[in-house]
Amino acid sequence: MSKLDEAQQRLQQAVSGLEEAARAASTSLNAQESGAASSEELDALKSRNAALESANVVVAQHLDGAISQIKEILDY
Repeated sequence: MSKLDEAQQRLQQAVSGLEEAARAASTSLNAQESGAASSEELDALKSRNAALESANVVVAQHLDGAISQIKEILDY
């Protein structure tokens, strides 16, 4: 397996981990909304979910940039 393949695999695992965390937060939020959660708990969960989604977008952008840089380096 080439270094590029290994790097892409690690990057994909990181993205998958972030996506799973966002899904888990969303599931938790949905469960709380269907239960008897207080508005403070819901607000906290919504904030956490938004933060995870934002982090996911930022990480995805960084990963795309890293992949592009690796490809450029290997093309030389």
